Amino acid sequence: MSLGGHDQTPYGGDMPTWSASRFALTALACSLTTPGMARATPTAPTAASTEAPPARTPRRDRVRAFEVQGLAMTQLLPRPGFGGDLALAFGFPNFQARVGAMVLGIPAFRLGQGEVSNALYAGTLDLCAAKPVLQHQIRMCVGGQAGGMSHWWRGFTTRKRPITAWASGTLKGDYQLALTDRFGIIGGVGIVLPVVGPSYRGTTSSGTLTPMVFPGPMSGYLSLGTTFRW
Repeated sequence: MSLGGHDQTPYGGDMPTWSASRFALTALACSLTTPGMARATPTAPTAASTEAPPARTPRRDRVRAFEVQGLAMTQLLPRPGFGGDLALAFGFPNFQARVGAMVLGIPAFRLGQGEVSNALYAGTLDLCAAKPVLQHQIRMCVGGQAGGMSHWWRGFTTRKRPITAWASGTLKGDYQLALTDRFGIIGGVGIVLPVVGPSYRGTTSSGTLTPMVFPGPMSGYLSLGTTFRW
């Protein structure tokens, strides 16, 4: 039945108003549940997260050692000399550098009416090729020495020089045996080729000159000592 030109429901309300309210409630419920569902949905792993880390380049072994050796040298001057050598060796198992210092005392020898004793002190530098096998190592080195030689003159009436510059080339080989991870023994042989050094000449009681004495031309030495690695 039409009253005033408008259709009404039996409950006295408009049909379009009730339908709009029900649609709004349904939309609100969907908007509240959708974020929770999105959070619960697991994310697929990306290709970057499944890739293996890059392989690391293996680190090369390094050598660091402190060497202490006793020396016996012959054919340098008329009398053999005795002394010591200290050095730091560093590098790799197959290639090493050796930096150190040596001191050598040479007993007095006769020169005309007097005699002269000497002491050699020099810095050393060597480049070495080495071959390690288990606890053993063989090493060949080439290098040089630079320093000075002191002289003590006795029985001469004229004043003599107290010191002379020294330089030489060296060639040597040594063998090392490791007793522990850090300590070992070392022994070697070598030759010294003097380049700069002293020369000696005196006079006899009759006033004639003695034959000239000078180091070399090539001298040899033996060494024996210990090595400490860290």
